[in-house]
Amino acid sequence: MGSGPLFLEHDPVTRMAVIKAAADHASQAHKGQLRKDRRTPYITHPARVAALVGMFNGSHVAVVSAWLHDVYEDCTPDWIRRTDKFIEGLPLTVDEKTDISAIVDALTKKNTFKGKPARLSNSLERILDAPPEATLVKLCDRIDNLLDSADRNGGFRKRYLVSTDEVIAKLELRASYYGFEPTLNLLIRIRNANLKQS
Repeated sequence: MGSGPLFLEHDPVTRMAVIKAAADHASQAHKGQLRKDRRTPYITHPARVAALVGMFNGSHVAVVSAWLHDVYEDCTPDWIRRTDKFIEGLPLTVDEKTDISAIVDALTKKNTFKGKPARLSNSLERILDAPPEATLVKLCDRIDNLLDSADRNGGFRKRYLVSTDEVIAKLELRASYYGFEPTLNLLIRIRNANLKQS
């Protein structure tokens, strides 16, 4: 059995080309945006999430979804339309493209809900109904955001730990069912390490 990501075992050239295209698209969509520290280019976050998804043997569909997961939440309506067309035009099966759209949609917090806690709860409920790898992408997203929040002020970090507990509680069963326990366990360890520092 070979080593490396499982998604490269079949048609690796097409799959790598699709992932690169998603990375390029996300880089353009997030151009000029910064992380909350107001220094780090925003694209470093989707890049790290995509890397984590690959590290935990996510499929090419999950890696593409990781690159695109914040476009619908953080970019302009024009970029949302462009991203719809981008997904539609990918050289993948209809099912794969449908899964990418569904994963990205589930991870997108809807501003029709008032307040961050309500938006997160709604997103987690939709993740439970989305393709299984939506759970993997969300866990990787939370791992990166939690690592990124380590140097934020205590009040923010405490609120973020509370919302991380909700992510863990809501996704624990699904993560276990679909074999994402290593990802979940890493999130729990990082969360507990943050708790000791707060």
